[in-house]
Amino acid sequence: MRPRKLKRQAIIYALSLLLISISGSSAVRKEYKNLKEYIKTSNYAKGREQIAKCLTDSTINTDPKLYDLAIALETKANDAENMKLYLNQKYDTTAFFNTGSKIVEYTLKRDSLLMASDPSAATAKRKKGVAELMPYYQNLYNGGVFFVKNKQWAAADRMFSMFINGADAPMLSGSTNTTMAKMARAAFWSMTACYESKQYRDVFKYHELAEADTANINYVLQYEALSYEQLHDTAQYVAKLKEGILKSPAATEFFFSRLTDYYNSVYDYKAAYELNDSLLRTDSTSTLYLYAQTIVLFNMKAYDPCISNTNRLLSIDPDNIEANYYLGLCWYNKGLDYDATITPDPTSKKYKNSKKEVNRMFTEAMPHLEKFRKARPKDKERWQAPLYRIYFSLNLSDKLKELEI
Repeated sequence: MRPRKLKRQAIIYALSLLLISISGSSAVRKEYKNLKEYIKTSNYAKGREQIAKCLTDSTINTDPKLYDLAIALETKANDAENMKLYLNQKYDTTAFFNTGSKIVEYTLKRDSLLMASDPSAATAKRKKGVAELMPYYQNLYNGGVFFVKNKQWAAADRMFSMFINGADAPMLSGSTNTTMAKMARAAFWSMTACYESKQYRDVFKYHELAEADTANINYVLQYEALSYEQLHDTAQYVAKLKEGILKSPAATEFFFSRLTDYYNSVYDYKAAYELNDSLLRTDSTSTLYLYAQTIVLFNMKAYDPCISNTNRLLSIDPDNIEANYYLGLCWYNKGLDYDATITPDPTSKKYKNSKKEVNRMFTEAMPHLEKFRKARPKDKERWQAPLYRIYFSLNLSDKLKELEI
């Protein structure tokens, strides 16, 4: 009895599989019939809903026939927009480029499925398919540019990513005839789109290729540096700023300013000084480098070198308000430091001479701080205390009263 029972169970199992297969085939035929109807009636919205539904079904989504139908739907939609363009009628540019990208996507997917299931049939289909696909593939670049111009960043990145990745797809490999310069520009635009949409990790998808776009290397390095900053990767951020100074003279101010700001923020004044000094050796009259060196020397409390450096800066740019402020503050701090060393003794000649020296330093400081006050009257927290001390020490009662108003 036992063998008969096992045999019966096996038959029942086999029949159940057959029924499932028949039922599944029937369901597939229904899905495809619906899709064919949507293609026939040009109901693109419903057709895309049907395709999306099929793509989530593991019993269908590896069937090349599904992609044949999907390609047919998108081709008809693309032709409709193309015809409007040809007839000078109003057309949907976004739809035109999106349908073209879908044709590329579905065609490459179908090719990979056919190659896995029937290589000989896939190879035969490729010969004709490549020629038909190429105009749509090449138009991915134009679509990306269109979406960049309209600040549709996600769509732009999708187009440029498909353009770059598609060149390596087995079906198109060696057939695109796309120049390295165009590929590099596509990588740059993809990077731009990812940065603008705050997809900072994706900025680096094609970064090596983007860096080959020599016309935009300054922007490429800026996007990379700023993305590392957003990702809180300080080591890479600093390294990229250094690289930017070396490789991108047109954007030196961007990289240099951020790098010196970083060094100052972590109190690494030695590194900041060395950076400024190295660049001043290449351009001794750069107001940018001279001002940065003023800040560093001031922070190091190296007041005499700071005064010398700032005088050089003001000889080139006499109306630099911030430089005037730091020059005045250097003399003021020198006066404070010297005053702190004096032993109080009003009857001593040495004491009187020392006080004169303090007042001399305050006198040097005064016009520069007053110039800063005039230009920045609202920055009282920066100029009020030092000017008050200077006026008091120099016994300038009228100025002191005016300051107290």
